[in-house]
Amino acid sequence: MMFKLIKNEEQYEEYLNIAESLIDLNPESGSNKGDELELLTLLIEKYEDEHYPIDFPDPIEAIKFRMEHQGITQKELALYIGSPSKVSEVLHRKRPLTLKMIRALNKHLNIPAEILLGEEGKTIPTNFKDIDWNNFPIIEMYNKNYFPDFEDTKYKAKVLAEELVRPLLELTKPYLDMIPLNRQHIRSGSEADPYALLVWHAKALAKAITKPLSTKFKASLINEKFIKDLLSLSRKENGSKLAQNFLKSYGIHLIIEPKLKHTHIDGSVFWNKSENPVIIMTLRHDRLDNFWFTLLHEIGHLQLHLTNEDYDNFVDDLQYFGKLDNFENEADKFASEALIPPYFWKNDLLTDFNTEEIISLAESIGVHTAIVAGRIRWEKKDYRILSRLIGRREVRVQFPSEFPN
Repeated sequence: MMFKLIKNEEQYEEYLNIAESLIDLNPESGSNKGDELELLTLLIEKYEDEHYPIDFPDPIEAIKFRMEHQGITQKELALYIGSPSKVSEVLHRKRPLTLKMIRALNKHLNIPAEILLGEEGKTIPTNFKDIDWNNFPIIEMYNKNYFPDFEDTKYKAKVLAEELVRPLLELTKPYLDMIPLNRQHIRSGSEADPYALLVWHAKALAKAITKPLSTKFKASLINEKFIKDLLSLSRKENGSKLAQNFLKSYGIHLIIEPKLKHTHIDGSVFWNKSENPVIIMTLRHDRLDNFWFTLLHEIGHLQLHLTNEDYDNFVDDLQYFGKLDNFENEADKFASEALIPPYFWKNDLLTDFNTEEIISLAESIGVHTAIVAGRIRWEKKDYRILSRLIGRREVRVQFPSEFPN
């Protein structure tokens, strides 16, 4: 008889009966009957695997079995899970098993990882070095939609910190390895939260990684024409958004990523020389003058520093303009002179200025009035003046997906 793949229950039952009759004959291996039995066994197993899969062991039942088998009490299990209350919640399925718990149960109770993870062949991911997952600002990240596919509560998000943050760090790990927590060029008078800073970078870099640019970046193209064409966009109604598309055409990512608390960030620029450069901006100050100065500051880093030296990235708090190291001062100077070339600037504007003259100067340079007004405000250190000319609340509206109403 010629045996074929089993297609239905009737054929399955028939092959089972034939196999049983052959088993009763106890055929020798290698004989015709023995080969028939071996083939039938394979066909039956294939059909059963597809139509009668065996449920994978339940992780909670596996823990209870190991506790009963080894005489482990709930109090003793707390050594691996965290506290008696957590043990009770886990065993009653009110609290999910976290990767931290799974690592401990696998190590100390010798429960296979794939059972605890609920998937055959799955292994426990290795922990990131020097990362304490509880230090990430999970609640703020939850509120800012860092976990779009997570549909549970903020409380559950905090419990599952590693499970939620790990995929983001793994995606961006080749980049984040070059941006260690203690090697930031942070422009701030106060200490930034390194975990917030790390995950902010990861979120922004993920946007760049998942949407690669087709244009290859060439550092030589950052020249006078590039700057002039870019700044001409500042005069348009949606100039900030147009700037993002303009930079994309030159192979430069401009990612808008709102800041997290305790990061003190205006912008950051990163380039590992094998990918397209990434400029990240927070728009924490929703003003046109701040947008264009920050953008040109980061472009200054890109041209002056990242194309020549192996610096990893620059994270900038522009509140401390002019008070920091040479790299920052050089980028400040680049931005100031790019926005308003020295031969256009008139120092008497600081003592005698009017709206008409500011508008006229901006038109002569070919930039938005906010850029000139912002320069006067900074030079005079008086941020009460010219507030109607600096483009308040005119930037974020151009990026509605990052700043939804």
